[in-house]
Amino acid sequence: MKRLFAAGASRWDSGAIVLWAVVCMFATASAHVLAQDDSTEAARSALAAGNWQEAADLGEATGTAAGWAVAVDALSIHAHYVAPEEEAEALLQRAMQLAEEAVLLDPTDPEVRFQLAHAVGRYAQYVSPLQAFAQGLVSRSRELLEDVLELDPDMVPARLQLGSWHADVIGQAGPVIARMTHSATEDSALEHYDRVLELAGDDLGVYAEVARGLLRLDRDEYRDRAQDLLSRAVALEPQDALERILHDQVVRELAELENN
Repeated sequence: MKRLFAAGASRWDSGAIVLWAVVCMFATASAHVLAQDDSTEAARSALAAGNWQEAADLGEATGTAAGWAVAVDALSIHAHYVAPEEEAEALLQRAMQLAEEAVLLDPTDPEVRFQLAHAVGRYAQYVSPLQAFAQGLVSRSRELLEDVLELDPDMVPARLQLGSWHADVIGQAGPVIARMTHSATEDSALEHYDRVLELAGDDLGVYAEVARGLLRLDRDEYRDRAQDLLSRAVALEPQDALERILHDQVVRELAELENN
């Protein structure tokens, strides 16, 4: 009896040790995930505050696709809106490289894929129109955005950017060449913009971007609608650093539109 009890106790002790080891393993993994989440949130907070370089460094340091997406967003915004022109190209190249790695790490996350489209789109705007066409950046931007919308048809930033893709190509090449070379059409731009306005509600950035896109499509035809959207944008309180930049731009754009 003693021997049986002892054997049973030994088996129970071994099982308890294994169970404890498993619990510890999951606790360690959970703590690691929480630490990563905290780091990503810290990067998002830096992004919202307009600390672009800090947000990029914090996001990249997470080693996660979500963190890298925040870093790409910060780099793309910094390059497009704030950085001196001589620094913008390096920032955008870093953004594109990091975005490519993030997509490899998590190819099914719409936000991760959108940030790749964001970085490529900003780089296409940075280089000359001829370079953008020659390097295939224009077509790639559209393909990336369509990939995002396959994953999430109602993702506002992706649909907004795709509407602006059509408007930008038409604005650069004219409606006939734009349709012939890249199948960019005014109807497609308007369709995306109308859907975005339905989805987004009151959104300073959406109002501003749709207004600009309409003016690129046809300044005379869409002037009144663009002016209305800019007026709505001006009336909204900026919620973060990027929106403060956009709000300042919109105030100037509305004044220019009203005076010309």
